[in-house]
Amino acid sequence: MKTTLPTFLAVLAVSVAVIAAESETKTGLKTEHFDRDPGWEARNNRIPPKPGQVVKQDFGYSASNHAGKAAGEIGGRVQRSTTPAQYAAVLTPAKTLNDKLSASGSFAITSSHAGAGAFFGFFNSQQPGGSGRPISSLGMDMDFEGKGGRLAVRLRSDGNTCCGTFVTPYLPGKFRPTPLKNDGTRYHWTLDYDPQAAGGNGRFTFTLRSDTHTTQDYGPLPPPSEREAQARFPNTTKFTVDLPAELRKEGATFDRFGMMNGMKAGGNVTLFFDDVQFNGQTQDFSKDPGWIGVGNRVEFEDREQTGGHNFGFSADTSHAGGKPGEVGGAFWRTEKHWGCYADRVGPLTLEQRLEAHGKIKLVTAGPDADMYFGWFNSADTDVPPPQGRNFLGVHVGGPTRVGHCFEPQFTTGKGNHGKAGQGPLLKPGKAFEWSLVYDPAANDGLGEIRATLGSESVTLPLKRGRKTDGAAFDRFGFFTASAGGQMVKIFFDDLSYSAGQPKP
Repeated sequence: MKTTLPTFLAVLAVSVAVIAAESETKTGLKTEHFDRDPGWEARNNRIPPKPGQVVKQDFGYSASNHAGKAAGEIGGRVQRSTTPAQYAAVLTPAKTLNDKLSASGSFAITSSHAGAGAFFGFFNSQQPGGSGRPISSLGMDMDFEGKGGRLAVRLRSDGNTCCGTFVTPYLPGKFRPTPLKNDGTRYHWTLDYDPQAAGGNGRFTFTLRSDTHTTQDYGPLPPPSEREAQARFPNTTKFTVDLPAELRKEGATFDRFGMMNGMKAGGNVTLFFDDVQFNGQTQDFSKDPGWIGVGNRVEFEDREQTGGHNFGFSADTSHAGGKPGEVGGAFWRTEKHWGCYADRVGPLTLEQRLEAHGKIKLVTAGPDADMYFGWFNSADTDVPPPQGRNFLGVHVGGPTRVGHCFEPQFTTGKGNHGKAGQGPLLKPGKAFEWSLVYDPAANDGLGEIRATLGSESVTLPLKRGRKTDGAAFDRFGFFTASAGGQMVKIFFDDLSYSAGQPKP
């Protein structure tokens, strides 16, 4: 029988398809409850701290006179550390975003070092540490360098979403001066919050002035920087922020008023506050006010330093729920050490259905902090995922004003990226059930990723050509972001995930 060329090509195509299907790794769900060490592959996941890095906190009531009209004030040496330190008055009853709030006073900075940070205002005393700035807070965020400081006024919700404004000039990567002087110059401030303003969403207003610091010479500036300088202190002294509707709904709870350290490892600043009024109470600190201090007079070796990843199997904790034993820990956003902790699962591709589910709990997270988990390729070490190639999973992160989202993402074998751009919010301190499903047949055969956190879901349809780009995955697990930033502390338990099964 004579075989025509079209018939031959058709038979060849079917044969190739059959061979490809037979060679495709079969998949099944693998489950880990982490009641014992799973023996996963680890890389740069435990970075030992540098020895001799000491934190010294020494602030509270002081009989000195730097910031106010007469002797007696609060303040002293404040050092950034992931370990919270605070000195504050108790608010009884606690205040929320449904209450009017007001405060005023003066402050003076007498010395500062690079990487220092402090907070003053309303906050919640129950801080997990490592969030950079206090969760559930309204007040002044101060950052310092050797020549002086910069200031922003911000509100953070119970879910760590944020709104606010810089009081001193700030253009990321372009114009970041530190005009607040560290020579004892006195600054006077007010803060007022009205829950009924801005159409019922709430609004806070902040003012800053100084009797002696009334002008600032930055020298010649590009037009954008000049506009920013004119819009900020000392050229502008009043700032107003309307709360977004979603942040108001999320809420915030304040049970303290006073000062805290910035909660990321860093330098120290010496500053003082005086002539304080808050919610109708007046404190001139002519005598010890008896405010509550926690960790404000201590010295210890810092074990949780910037960039020091500390994640993997954790035998004794149960943050995510259930019995002790889980995986997770501290993931730093750093350019120095890309780290991962993962199970061998491959080879898997975009032609296969992939799914995973389990429990998750975000303990704390700072601004500019994120991490990833899902399927990736262990060979992609030149440019780690997701920036490189071969990734399908979840990005835990997002802009500070939003909080930390549970967002599906992928990168093909050719380096083409896709992300949802949004996702359900991980509220710090709350455990969630989650799932992730990649269906290659969905979206008219183009493929689709669906991520679910609790009762909320987000879908990411793949664009045409992305599935045919291909991808190869041989690991399932967790890894760090490779840009500089802060820390995410997060844990997982009772995981089930697609893994390759050897052919019989």
